[in-house]
Amino acid sequence: MSNEPIIDAVLSSRLGSVVAPAGCGKTDCIADVVKAAGGPAKCLVLTHTLAGVDTLRQRLKEKHVSLHRTDLETIAGWSLRFAAAFPRRSGLKTREPRGGDWPAVYAAAAQLVLGGFVTSVLKASYQRLLVDEYQDCTVEQHALILALSQHLPTCIFGDPLQAIFGFRDEQLADWKTVTTDFPEIGALREPWRWKRVKNDKLGCWLIAIREQLEQINRVDLAAAPRCVSRVIPQSSTKQDLLKANISAGRSVKLRGEETLIVIGDKASELIRGSLAAKLKCSAIEPVACQTLGSFLDTIEACTGRDRLTTVLDLAAGAMSGLAKAAFERRVTRMAGGWKPRKALTEAERAALDVLASNEFAHVLRLLECLRRQPGVIAFRRELLSALQNTLRLFIAGEHSTLADAAWHVQNKLRHAGRRLAQRSVGSTLLVKGLQFDHAIIVAPEKLSRNDLYVALTRASRTITIVSATPILNAKVESSQSSRKRARSNNG
Repeated sequence: MSNEPIIDAVLSSRLGSVVAPAGCGKTDCIADVVKAAGGPAKCLVLTHTLAGVDTLRQRLKEKHVSLHRTDLETIAGWSLRFAAAFPRRSGLKTREPRGGDWPAVYAAAAQLVLGGFVTSVLKASYQRLLVDEYQDCTVEQHALILALSQHLPTCIFGDPLQAIFGFRDEQLADWKTVTTDFPEIGALREPWRWKRVKNDKLGCWLIAIREQLEQINRVDLAAAPRCVSRVIPQSSTKQDLLKANISAGRSVKLRGEETLIVIGDKASELIRGSLAAKLKCSAIEPVACQTLGSFLDTIEACTGRDRLTTVLDLAAGAMSGLAKAAFERRVTRMAGGWKPRKALTEAERAALDVLASNEFAHVLRLLECLRRQPGVIAFRRELLSALQNTLRLFIAGEHSTLADAAWHVQNKLRHAGRRLAQRSVGSTLLVKGLQFDHAIIVAPEKLSRNDLYVALTRASRTITIVSATPILNAKVESSQSSRKRARSNNG
């Protein structure tokens, strides 16, 4: 692909921004800029997630660009490292920030830069700054980048239509403000993701609908290519909507190693888990999984029968084929003195141990035994794995609380990344930036304009939409909710 005009504009501009629609070669463009920039000073390249860092690093390798030509990090990682190197001048309070600590980390790094204490270090280390996925920057992150831009030529890459909001009170930088600080110097327009699989019509249509979404907040499927299909529910009842979702899932046939993403309700892990079970998919979980946190709080506070019920409730919400009610009834009877004719299973022995002892080792063994039972399929594998790893760390005495053990498991997952199943269920927040061959979008009426655009641009081959109407009207978000997004779901 050719990005020469954009590359020239980036390298000749002191400050600038490039609009980068989904699938239009942004990662290649950034790698090409680094390659063309030469040396000896490095390019500082910042993005939001470790997965984004890995993708950029791989693209640089493919283009035979030495990794010594860049410092490639997440904004969070670079900010923490830099502020921690000068803790007194930056005012950094903690070297191990969690959740709500991060805005203070960005403020500390910005204070260090604005104070002029590290100007010579910055200019000696870097020739320019490139920032990826800028639509995801919070106000605090934007302030940091603005401070750095006083010392380094800076170009930001982003797409306001891909700014996905969540549930925590961190305000995104306003895009109009962003483009005032970093004037637009170009836009990527070629739909390379779809051209690579000879599906140009889908790519061109997805470029065209941007204007519809931006101006009238809707998408008309009448003009969509044949690879975009619609499953029409018989009515709006839950039963008929479920039938339509299942029909959509069965309609997509995967060839070889092709992948499928089913995009569901971003507000509910439980609804997505239920959808995964019905469509025989695996649920993609947020790294900071609410279900995990709630479960750990509950089992810490209860014992005996209540703890067993809590464990079995979670297991039934994460695995199919358990026959939970019959299992719990049989175990309870045995605990009361009933002698069964059949020998006890490993899972039953583990359940009896949970009733008799408060040791968390028995909870872990019960979960392991349940997963091994014939006919049992885990559809929330990531949740179960995170839970089992948390219990292992706590049992081994590596952490003093379950919550602390869970945080370390989640932090490790952020660094290690995740391997997705061939058939997955997720939300727009969890799949943004990921690519699949096929996508199914359920309940599009619950999606905001940006959610709808992100959902429609995940698949390169086919899109199936469960909708009673060919006109997809984006949900209008309140001004308050549109200023917030989840920063803990870097999956």
